[in-house]
Order: sequence, then C-alpha cells, then structure tokens
Amino acid sequence: LRCRKRVTQGFPCPHMQSIASSALRRVVLSASKRSNPLTSSTRRVVNRSTNARSAASMRAIAASVPLSGDAQVSYEALTSRLKKLSSLNDIEGIITWDELVMMPEGASEARGAQKAALAELVHLQATSAALGETISVAESAGAAEGCPWRRAVIRDARRDYNDAVRLPAELKAKEAELGAKGYSAWVKARKNDDWASFAPVLEELVALRKEMAAACADPGVSAYDYLLDKFERGMTEERLTEIFGELRTKLVPVIAKILAAKPLAHPPALESGTFAEDAQEAFCKHVSASMGFDFGTGRLDRSVHPFTGGAGPHDVRITTRYDESVFMDAVMGTVHEVGHALYEQGLNKEQDGLPVQRALSMGIHESQSLFWERYIGQSQEFWKAMLPEFHANFPETKDVSADDLYRFVNKAKAGFIRVDADELTYSMHVVLRFELERALFGGKVSVAELPDLWREKMQELLGVVPETDTLGVLQDVHWSDGSFGYFPSYTLGAMYACQFHAKAREEIDGFDELVAAGKFTPIRDWLREKIHSVGSLYPSADELCEAVTGAPLDPSIYVEHLNKKYSALYGVAE
Repeated sequence: LRCRKRVTQGFPCPHMQSIASSALRRVVLSASKRSNPLTSSTRRVVNRSTNARSAASMRAIAASVPLSGDAQVSYEALTSRLKKLSSLNDIEGIITWDELVMMPEGASEARGAQKAALAELVHLQATSAALGETISVAESAGAAEGCPWRRAVIRDARRDYNDAVRLPAELKAKEAELGAKGYSAWVKARKNDDWASFAPVLEELVALRKEMAAACADPGVSAYDYLLDKFERGMTEERLTEIFGELRTKLVPVIAKILAAKPLAHPPALESGTFAEDAQEAFCKHVSASMGFDFGTGRLDRSVHPFTGGAGPHDVRITTRYDESVFMDAVMGTVHEVGHALYEQGLNKEQDGLPVQRALSMGIHESQSLFWERYIGQSQEFWKAMLPEFHANFPETKDVSADDLYRFVNKAKAGFIRVDADELTYSMHVVLRFELERALFGGKVSVAELPDLWREKMQELLGVVPETDTLGVLQDVHWSDGSFGYFPSYTLGAMYACQFHAKAREEIDGFDELVAAGKFTPIRDWLREKIHSVGSLYPSADELCEAVTGAPLDPSIYVEHLNKKYSALYGVAE
C-alpha cells in the first residue's frame, strides 16, 4: 500500500487507495476540550492567536539552509534512488488506470502478470540494502539539518524503508493469498446473504493483521494503532476515540431531530426527469474546468466506479459514471474527484518524486474532495453560479431554481448503506465501523458477534435496523482484504474539510460571493498554498490542521455546521 499509487476515493478495492506504507510514528495529542473559535465570545482574540500560529508555521517551512560537502552528496544520492522508486510506482498508477478504464477484458491475465512483475521490482528496490545504507549515510551526514523539506524526506524514507524490511516474506505472501481468498468469499457471501461463509476468512484476516503488526510496529504500539497509522498517519485509537466520542454524543441528537422533521419537497423535473448521458458529461466537464482542473495534465473518463488515478501531479486522471435517472450522482461524483485531482495537481513540483511531495493521509486527501463537494458543490452559491449552464444542458429544468437544486442535493434520510448515505448521516456509519474494529482488535468482541452488534449500533446511531447481513455487516468490501483502520479516514476528511472551509471563509474576502460568481481560483489557490503544496511535511494531519487553522481537529466545528445548515433547511430550531 503506497501513497504513490495514484488511485483514490471511489474505487471499491481499498488496497488500491492512495496511502503511505511506512513504520508507525506515534503522535499523542492533547485530549483537552477546545472551544469553537468560530462561535466563541472571544472570537477576535482566538483568531489573532490562530492566525499568528498559522503564519509562523508557514514562515518556518519556507526557510532552508543549502547543503554542501558530504551532506549534499549523501542527500543527492538518496533523492536519486527515491525518485527512481517513485517512477516505478507511477508506472503502476498508469497501468492500474488503464486496467479500470481502457483495457480489453481479454488482457486481464497478462495485466496481472505485468503488475506482479512490477510489484516484485518495486519491492526489491524498496527493501534493498543499498537504499537502507543511503538513508543511513544521509542521516549521519546531517543532510536533514537546516531544511524542513529535507528533514521530512529523510524521515519518511526511513519510515517507509523500516516498514518494508520488517515485513517477513511469508507474511507478505500470506497477505496476497488471503486478500484474493477474502474478496472471493465476500462477493459470494454478500450475494447470498451468508455471513457464516465469510466469517472464517475474516477471522484469518484479523489474525494476519495482528501478526503483521507484531512484526512491523514499533515496540509498545498496539495492533489497531499500527493499522490506523497505515491510512491516517499519526492517528491513534486514543485520539480517535476522543474525536468520534464527541462526534457521536453531539451529532446523534441533531440527526434524530432532522429526521423527525417534515421531508423536503422537490420539483418533479429533478426527482423523475431523464438526463441524457451526453448532457451530463458536458455539464460535468464544465464544472471540472470551472473548478480549475487542468485538462492539459489531466483527463476525465467514464468507469464503473469513479476514482482518481494516474501519476500526478503531471498526469492526473479522474473518472465518473452517468445514470440518466440520477444526474446528481454524476455531478457530485465529479466535483468530489476533481477535489482529489486538484490536490494531486497542486502537489509541490519542487519536491517531485520525493516522499514529502505526496499526500499526508487518506483523511487529508478526503478533506480536499469533500471541501469541494460539501462546502462548495452543495452550497446555494455554487448552484447560482452553475444554473445557466445547467439549464443549457437540461432545458427541461428551465423552471428549476438554484434553491431547488440546493435543497435537492442536501436532502437527508437514514439508510442502511454507507456509500448511499447523505452528508448528515454518513459519519455515523463510520463511527459504527470504528467502534466494531476497535472492539475486535481489543479482544472485546469476536467475529461471530459482529452481525448482531452491527444491528444494535445502527439502531442506536440512526434508528434503523437492516433485515439482512447483505444490507449490514457484509455491505463493504474493505474487510475482505483486511483493510482495518481505513473507515475513519472518510469522516476525519469531512471534519478536516469543515475546519479548513471555516478558515478559508475567514481569510478569503468575499468567499461566498466568489462561489456565487463561479470564481473559484482564489479558493483553489488558498488550498494549494496551505495544503496541497505542503504535502507530507507535517508528521500528522492534526499538526497540518493546526498549521492551517491554528488548532488541531475540533469535532464541534463540524457538528455546529451540520446543525445550523440542516436546521435551516428543514425549518427546525437549532
């Protein structure tokens, strides 16, 4: 699992996602409660303090002392090796995109052999004694001194190398074998609503991940902390329990209040209209270009499952899909993938091919897609900007207003399926999965107990209970290849996005007016400066969040946003 695999949100097999494979670096953060700087009576004082911290952080990362002598030679030798390894991973990104978008069905066996050969080559390079020696020489020569970028490159090179060489060959082989076995078993079990047939394989996968953590994690690091860190760098079970505990306590009553309100009414043209695929594609390309997606270094295609791939930042490829009866899925799916793509296209080209260039974590990558999807694409202002083009492509909607579209894209309803969930209820699907994984790896529950616990928690969190395991514990592909610790990144991304959005509205003059006019460049440039170009400079997402907003992740900002937005939409008191 490597961050240079340029395949992100939307693809159904989590092992293809854009994440870093590296040794665990624990970051223990304060569990103290923080007031919301956006609503506190001391807002002006807090803003001055947080703005000062953000500015100081940005000045610090800009500083750099040039290298000379042995330090320079050692650093250049290291970066040369790292760039070659990065290029190999970029090749994998391209052939994976081709496999999912263009490759003829009859080529699957040959492509499998090609990817296996490439994976073997990458593994040999990533675990070579020569690479380890080059890292050690750069460390001992002091190449990291005087520059935060070099320090991060060497830090992450060491982290990745340690993680690669610690994994025994027999466990790596077992991982590949169980991944294939697990996926096949899951597909059949889901189709037949047969949990009993999948449970034994899942038990093997849990045992394997525990065994891998024992071999690869730093001393004293729990198995679940190790797994969380593979997707959400620097995250721990303790910190996540704090975040999701507050989210659960504060958001469940808000969800219950909104779901009890009278449902929103929508124009028939939106609910039951037919939207030609070609018209959807034209509109989605207009939206992509308006957001700033560079078609000179990227492309938009169709695929069964929307995803972002390629070998960015110079080659970023996004896909979406079209359904003539559900146009909004294509539109919001495109906005989401363009958000991912803008992150990739905005990565620091001065650090090209080096670990520090890549995305910090799955949660931060998701924050960039959700920033655009939820805080731009689901806003009234966005639909004011896009209304003329929407009417031009779908003339049958000429009587539909921007407010109609805003209400349509923000309707809320409790459901069984995570991927179909709306903005308001989605996070509780993730909290459920986190609580089950935490208990499973903590030895508090068994695999056999998961279906019943799933139903209990669905009732607690959303007030609905799935009648089958296909609609419950078997719905997601993630556990079928042992991707435990993955789910939290989705909701962490939503909360980071909310906090980044709040800060952007403070710092960008006339933010809402810019969106309403379709002038997204200042917003994209703000994200590029604060987040995209910074890459993996910081050791954790909380530290990046503090550098950008002046505070680590604060769930209360997210809850307040949802409460205010949906209370107004549904006409209920906050």
